[in-house]
Amino acid sequence: MSVRTIPEMFARAVSSPREEALVRWARGARHVFSSQELARQVARTATGFMALGLRKGDRVLLISENRPEWAVVDYATACAGGILVPVYTNLTTAQLNYVLDNSGALLAIASSKELLEKLLASCHGLVNLRQVIAIDRDAHATDVMHLETVGTMGDDMLRDKPAALPERTAKILEDDVVTIIYTSGTTGQPKGVMLSHRNLVSNIETLCEALPFSGEDTALSYLPLCHITQRIADYCYFNRGARIVHVALDQVAECMKDVQPTTFPGVPRVYEKVRDAILNRLAHGRVASRLLGTWAIETGRRVAEHRLAKTTPSWWLAARHALADRLVLRRIREGMGGRLRFVISGGAPLNPEVMKFFLSVGIQVLEGYGLTETTVLCVNRLGAFKPATVGQPLPGFEIRIEPQEGGHAGEGEIVVRGPGITRGYYLDPRRTDEVLVDGWFHTGDLGRFDDDGFLMITGRKKELLVTSGGKKVSPAPIEQLIAAHPLVSQVVLVGDGRKYISALLVPDQGRLRTHCQSAGVGSDGASMEDLLQDPSVKGLFARIIEESTRDYARFEQIKRFTLLPGEFSVEGGELTPTLKVRRSIVEQKYQQLIEQMYRES
Repeated sequence: MSVRTIPEMFARAVSSPREEALVRWARGARHVFSSQELARQVARTATGFMALGLRKGDRVLLISENRPEWAVVDYATACAGGILVPVYTNLTTAQLNYVLDNSGALLAIASSKELLEKLLASCHGLVNLRQVIAIDRDAHATDVMHLETVGTMGDDMLRDKPAALPERTAKILEDDVVTIIYTSGTTGQPKGVMLSHRNLVSNIETLCEALPFSGEDTALSYLPLCHITQRIADYCYFNRGARIVHVALDQVAECMKDVQPTTFPGVPRVYEKVRDAILNRLAHGRVASRLLGTWAIETGRRVAEHRLAKTTPSWWLAARHALADRLVLRRIREGMGGRLRFVISGGAPLNPEVMKFFLSVGIQVLEGYGLTETTVLCVNRLGAFKPATVGQPLPGFEIRIEPQEGGHAGEGEIVVRGPGITRGYYLDPRRTDEVLVDGWFHTGDLGRFDDDGFLMITGRKKELLVTSGGKKVSPAPIEQLIAAHPLVSQVVLVGDGRKYISALLVPDQGRLRTHCQSAGVGSDGASMEDLLQDPSVKGLFARIIEESTRDYARFEQIKRFTLLPGEFSVEGGELTPTLKVRRSIVEQKYQQLIEQMYRES
């Protein structure tokens, strides 16, 4: 049965009973929703929203961690003809006030006591907001209603007017807006991206054809559901009948061993940290274990190279790999639950070496690409994938490359059109017209296609560094190469309008200390700041930078760098909630250090 809207997709999915459709996992405790219970809660909550005065097209703001009630509110809002406005839990009160005001939300829902307090502190000056609602029972405040009370109102309305909800749902059109997602943005105020039922449903249906999700899957949901990557993934899982386990990011490792997931999405930083943790554990083991682990991973890498080249390893290599898998690689997979079929990476470019590492231990990472404004455009498939690419376009999307002046041959801005493309930014026709031209969406990302039609992301148009000599440098690929080194945690290139390119580099503190101890560098108990000032440490990172960028042109070479003792973070403002670098914030925060690098010349 083909579906046109999110409510129709939901009705189809819950028509097959499932005992564990949604699970909230917290330190081993489980809160389980069956598909029947979810359908009941969605119906009573949607009708309760209508009893509160929600009309078709009204906005409902939701600030909540991932949990089954997130899905209840999402589907209930859609079934009542409303528009969900999900937001990150770490927004400041000023940012939350902006979204509440700009969206004109009629209802605002917070999950916990802490988030309710933040929400209430953000409600000053609002004229459209009619009701604040809390999910948790221990979240109390004057004039705040609980979600269960909304459901009770819905029960009463369902008894008195049983046709009210079906009549409302029947009036929903596939081109109606179903959600407004405010992009976290690396600069300026967030933009409200309008996505229609057609945008989401077409993308869900296409992805479910491209990737082998099934009712046998157990999928983790830990990236914020207000971000398009996790939300689309959860829709796909639910549509295919998989069990979805909601869990906090800091509990993922513990959860994996218990629930044994088969798939989940992540962002590159998550996979980088998992890889680094595995390698760090091996590095700190006994000599025999360290040597065995290194041999096993290298053997796995050689087999992975055959797989990528679609060739058959020799019988001798295959035999060695079977032994390596039994002794080491299988144990690494068991540390991640032992049942992973594949995982998905999105939100930012994934370092090819990270993908190859996971492939070497027997876990396939499928990198994809899309924006909030476009939904998912490309994805690698199990039978057709390439490292350093985001896969081939999904059916229905047209992608062209618009050459940029001074750019590399075959490279340019990625411009797209298709059923998943946004209708524009809410109440912002100027910025809408800037990106939507004659039906084509200008992504602002730079890329090129290889000979087999796989898309490669090469940078961000607005992030190009233009030296004072007019040379254009795309920082992302260079940063990836440097960050691939085990001793490097993060790196940001600077140099726009300057004579040459410089870098701010954050070392991996644990590995650097281990290296310094084994090399006899620094005194026992030396602070990280002291270690970073040691000439031998500076020389070490100078060699890392030189070796990583030796194949780049002279104007792309890094002439100066500064080592930073602390990581960039969301809390510090340098990263977006999806862990993308806010370059303007980094440059502003470290302006004095940057100026010093150029004064030294």
